[in-house]
Amino acid sequence: RAPPGPGAALPSVPLGHTNTVRAGDWAIVLGNPLGLQNTCTLGIVSSLDRSTGETGFDWMRHPLLQTDAAVNQGNSGGPMLNEQGEVIGMISMRALFGEGIGFAIPVDSISQALPSLLASKKVQRSFVGLKLAANSGNDNAARSASNLVSVELVVPKSPAEVAGFQAGDEILELQGSKVRHVSEVQAVVRSAPVGTRLDFRLRRGGEEHKLTTMTEDVRRLREERDQSPKARRQPRGGAPRVIIMPAP
Repeated sequence: RAPPGPGAALPSVPLGHTNTVRAGDWAIVLGNPLGLQNTCTLGIVSSLDRSTGETGFDWMRHPLLQTDAAVNQGNSGGPMLNEQGEVIGMISMRALFGEGIGFAIPVDSISQALPSLLASKKVQRSFVGLKLAANSGNDNAARSASNLVSVELVVPKSPAEVAGFQAGDEILELQGSKVRHVSEVQAVVRSAPVGTRLDFRLRRGGEEHKLTTMTEDVRRLREERDQSPKARRQPRGGAPRVIIMPAP
């Protein structure tokens, strides 16, 4: 195909909408896997809500689409299309062990980031610094029914620590709504712009408390890690390794 002439618009593809995607829909993946340019593979959308949020950290709730279309090294950043040729996701990664398990960032998440990217700005992601866990069984039925989420860890020097959160706190409400699942807290934090005020109601030692914190950019965590004395002593390429070899 002849390249477009001077001043002509670059070729583009339309963006779809995540809320129209269903498990079982066709998924077409384009990319350059293993250096094989302009490769097209076909599969279906296997799942709509895979997540990196199982770690429990408040900022790690990134929904992903799962597909069984062939995905390999070199596909990352390429589009995943529906049968109408609309972009419904961007390939992000594949399962390291296993076949037919690839993941794509939903198009709605891409659309939210586009204004910052087009303005040559970094995309900000909010965090408060809580590692959350679902409460295990409790003899007090009323207590269990009212709350299922507790604070497992508070990140040092985070907005949550400044606000006064402690490990063991049980989160009852966030922004006036009852909290029953870790994913609900993660969803609120993820969707809140940096600098948003978040109001929590929690239980600590049988007493209820109200705490307020402000979301900050999660990049601050990486910057503080890179500036720590331990990180500065760390040689590039990862941690030192000791290799034990048998004597000849």
